[in-house]
Amino acid sequence: MTIQKRFYTSSAQYDCPTEALEGRSGPKTRPLMALSHQARTRLTWTDLPGCRENVELVMSFVVEPPKHGTNRIFVFFAGRADAIAELEVICSDPYQVISIPLPPKVLKDVDALSLELELGSEGYLWFFAPDDTATGGLELHLPHLLNAAEEHDSFMDRLFSLASLQTFSWKEGCVLDALQAFADMGEYPQAKEAIRAHLEFYNFSGGDLEYETPRSFRVQNELDTIETTLPFAHVALIDPKHPWVDMAMDFWRQLMAENGQVQDEEMISSEGAYTVAYPMILIAKLRGEPEWEAIAENLLVETFTRLVQPEGIYLRHYTDGQRTHKNWVRGLCWQMLGHVQVIKQQSTPSDRLKKQLTVLAEFAAKYQLENGLWACYVDEPEVLPDNSGSVGVAAAMGMAVKEGFLPEEYMERALRCREAARACLTPEGFLYGCSQSNKGGEALQRSDYRATLPYALGLLGLLEAATISD
Repeated sequence: MTIQKRFYTSSAQYDCPTEALEGRSGPKTRPLMALSHQARTRLTWTDLPGCRENVELVMSFVVEPPKHGTNRIFVFFAGRADAIAELEVICSDPYQVISIPLPPKVLKDVDALSLELELGSEGYLWFFAPDDTATGGLELHLPHLLNAAEEHDSFMDRLFSLASLQTFSWKEGCVLDALQAFADMGEYPQAKEAIRAHLEFYNFSGGDLEYETPRSFRVQNELDTIETTLPFAHVALIDPKHPWVDMAMDFWRQLMAENGQVQDEEMISSEGAYTVAYPMILIAKLRGEPEWEAIAENLLVETFTRLVQPEGIYLRHYTDGQRTHKNWVRGLCWQMLGHVQVIKQQSTPSDRLKKQLTVLAEFAAKYQLENGLWACYVDEPEVLPDNSGSVGVAAAMGMAVKEGFLPEEYMERALRCREAARACLTPEGFLYGCSQSNKGGEALQRSDYRATLPYALGLLGLLEAATISD
């Protein structure tokens, strides 16, 4: 007998005080609901057949709140005073998935249920609200009860759908990159379809680029940071002359005029190796504009020179001389992925870039943990691993071996990380164990707080695609 895995709400009572968003917005017309300390949110299910012993309440954040901080979500039986479950939340991130395990007694032998949710302190946390129109994977964002004891979903179930949708930024770029890696194999037509579905969510066929920034402000035909330009690689692969590609190139020209090179105003960062240099050289190749190829290579060289120092590898170097996030695994990940993807696009692979990639790979290899992952700060094994950065580093290794840029020993390292990551998939196929989006400073990155962030599916997908025959 097939037992149902997901149960969506029959009805809900919730607030949506838009003035508290302070100008922020959720995606398109999707409904939002706010949890608060002042009033409870009620979720009701009226059709719960079967016996369930391992059930979780699953929801996804939709908006970054105006203020970062720590809060707790408490779950109650409707009308009751004592909480039956709770979860700590630190710096909620749009599309972040949360799962709250419910005690077995909650759903045993019941066919209807009403739960109420309340925050432990002041402020609001914003979630996707129940929505009967959500399909194509968007329904995974809605509040639902999950029968976690059932067979786990594949990460491909999530990646090849709109469940992996992210804010239009480096996060969505990671997902599109993984989808493209599978599409290039020719055996996964659903990957190509998913790329188009993702881009259409931002109005690809309509002309105007419409999206919410990672800070949840809605914009149209605007780019704000270098981290926004990674998705344009995949726009160009469909149509190199698309107006959005012109938008990205105009943005790069503007930054070069203002800062001397394509970097944000006050710093050069490792993100640019992946979010600028890679789409730039791909677009140059597709459009036949070789002058951009040299700019992309020079950006990688400058990024490496300023961030790779004798004492470690940094994420950012500011104009005042300050460097931050030394040996942060995601910073290492961005440099490595940027190098691999740029070299891969060069008609004649640059010896200079290949030497830089080797330095980065050797540094990463030195700190790989016994379990195959990397600590969030790679030289501090007492800090918990960051699974997203780990699979990104391993993906770069696997890709580089396949392209002949690194020796075979690095494929073994990639495979070790892949196996460790597979053990960290949630019952719905998302990758758990990611350090939070970089909003709470280095103290949060060093803490034990870990999250389920869908962009990590992109980095895991790159790793899976690079190692699929091994």
